[in-house]
Amino acid sequence: MKEKVSVLLAVLMILLMGVSGVIFMRYLEVNEQNRALREELLQAAEEIHRIREERPFGSLPVGFPQPDWDDLRKREIPDPRSWLVENLVSREDLIPWEGIHGGTMKIYDPSLVWFVGPRWCIAWVEDGHIGGFMLLRFQEDDGKPQWLLLDSDLSD
Repeated sequence: MKEKVSVLLAVLMILLMGVSGVIFMRYLEVNEQNRALREELLQAAEEIHRIREERPFGSLPVGFPQPDWDDLRKREIPDPRSWLVENLVSREDLIPWEGIHGGTMKIYDPSLVWFVGPRWCIAWVEDGHIGGFMLLRFQEDDGKPQWLLLDSDLSD
């Protein structure tokens, strides 16, 4: 009987060592995958930084028509671009899409609002899963920005 218990304990110890070895090998694999992912993330962040330095998102080609910022300043709006962007970012009612997978559609990055022509802007809207562009017309009315959604396109 004593021999059976000893054999059983030896088999149990061997099984535990085998399971521990499998778990340790899996740990090493996951650790290597994490290292590779961290390296890819670092490369992607460097690429994003390089692209932003080459051409910031908030800028348009030289000579592209802009709103009459001086006219808005004359109406006692010291920084009309920031004033319009802050108001637009707060206006989730203008966004024509609902978020998916629990996301909320909004303008998360104010640098992704571009002003073009005399009274239009293009804004990138997203929820972290999907995103799209909105074309809006703006005007100042009694010291408040008024917005009109002209067109929108959900990106693939």
